Amino acid sequence: METDNFFSKYQSTLESNLSENHRLQLSKSKEKGEEDGKRNLPAVDDDFTTPVEHEIRNKYQAEVEALYQTGQQALNDLSEKRLKTVEQELTELDQQKIEQLLSEVETAKNHQINELNINHLDMVKDIENSPHYQTGKKRFEKIRTRWEQVTVKHNRHELNIQFKPYWAYILLLFGIGIAEFPLNNQVFISFRETPLLTLIMAGVLVITLPFLAHASGKVLKQSKERSIYPFVFVALFLTVGTISYFTALLRTNYLSELGVQESQLFLDQWTFFTIGVILFMVGTMASFFAHDSSHEFATVYRKYHSEEEQFMQLQKEVSDKRAVEKEHFDVERKRIQKEFSEKVEKLKNRLQYLKSQRTEIQGDYNKIFAFCQGMERKINSHYKEAIFNYRDTNLTFRNNHKQPKSWGDMLPDLNGHFANPVESM
Repeated sequence: METDNFFSKYQSTLESNLSENHRLQLSKSKEKGEEDGKRNLPAVDDDFTTPVEHEIRNKYQAEVEALYQTGQQALNDLSEKRLKTVEQELTELDQQKIEQLLSEVETAKNHQINELNINHLDMVKDIENSPHYQTGKKRFEKIRTRWEQVTVKHNRHELNIQFKPYWAYILLLFGIGIAEFPLNNQVFISFRETPLLTLIMAGVLVITLPFLAHASGKVLKQSKERSIYPFVFVALFLTVGTISYFTALLRTNYLSELGVQESQLFLDQWTFFTIGVILFMVGTMASFFAHDSSHEFATVYRKYHSEEEQFMQLQKEVSDKRAVEKEHFDVERKRIQKEFSEKVEKLKNRLQYLKSQRTEIQGDYNKIFAFCQGMERKINSHYKEAIFNYRDTNLTFRNNHKQPKSWGDMLPDLNGHFANPVESM
C-alpha cells in the first residue's frame, strides 16, 4: 500500500473495523462462555488450552497479520522506494553536479529556443511565399511599375474628369434613352408591325443614340492622344445626324397619314431632328466631361487602384496570419523560459529539498510504525479482553464455580511484529 493511501484511507477505517469486530467477538465469547459454563467445560483438571480460546486467539492473530501486511507494505514503500532514492541522490549530488545539471538544462532550453525560432521563420516564410500571395504581389508590382511609367509620362496622378460621380453620368445616358423612346416608338408604329417588333425597333434606336453619344464624347476628349479620333467624331456626328433626319422624316410621314397640315409637317420634321441632335450633343458633352483626356492613363489608373485594393486586402490577410504566428511564437517562448526558470530554481534548491524530503519520509515512517505498534497493542488487549470475558461468563454459569487449572497460567500475548522500537533510518 502506498503511503498516501495508508494515511488517507487505511488509518481512518482500521480502528472502526477493529472496534466493530471486537464487539461482535465479545458477544460470541459471552455466548460460548455461558454455553460451556453450564456444561462445566473445560473440566477443572484440564491443563491445556481449550479449542474455544484457540479460536479466539486465531481470530485476533489474523487481525495482527493483516495489520502487518498493510503496515509493512507502507513502510517498505517509504524505506525501499522513496527514502532509498532520496539517499542515493543526496550521495551523488554536490555543487559541481548541480552546476552540470544547470548547464544541461540551459543547453536544452537553448536548443528549444533555436528550434522554435527556426519553425517560426519557416512558418513566416510559408505565409509570405504562399502561391496566392505571391501571384497577387507579382500582379500588383507589374501594374505598379506600369502606373509609375504612366504618371511620369503624363505628369499627373489623378484623372482629369469633371463629371463626377461616374454613376450620375450613366443615369444621364439612361435618361436620354428614356426621352428618345416615346418619340421613336411612334415612328415605328407607322410600319404597322406587331407591338413586340415595334418595341424592339424603337429600343434599338434608344440604345444606339446614348451609345454613340458616349463614344463621341470619349473620342472628342481623347482626340489629342490619337490623330484618327477627330475623323471618328465627325463620322459619329454625321451618323447621328442622318439617323435623326430619317427618324424625323418617318415621324412626319406618320403625322401626314393622320391628316396633319403640310405647313405644320415641315416644322415638326425639323423640330424632331433638332431634338435628336440636341439629345446627342448633351450625351456627347456629358461623355466628354466624364472621361479622362488619356485612354491609357484612365485604363492604367483604374486597373492600378483596383489591384491596389485587392493587394491591400491580401496583405491584411497575410499580416493577420503573421500576427497569429507571432502570438503563438511569443507564448511558446514564454513557456520555455518559464519551464527553464522553474527547473533552475528547483536545481538550486535541490539539496535543501532532498533533505526536507528525507526528514518528511522519516517522519512518515515513524508515524506509520508507531501507529502499527499501537494497533498491535490494541488488538492484543482486545484478544485478552475477549478471553477474560469468556472465562468470567463461563465461571459464572458453572455449577461448581471452580476454575480449571489451565486458567491459572498467565495468558500469553499474540505474536506481534512491531513490538521492537523503530529502527533508525
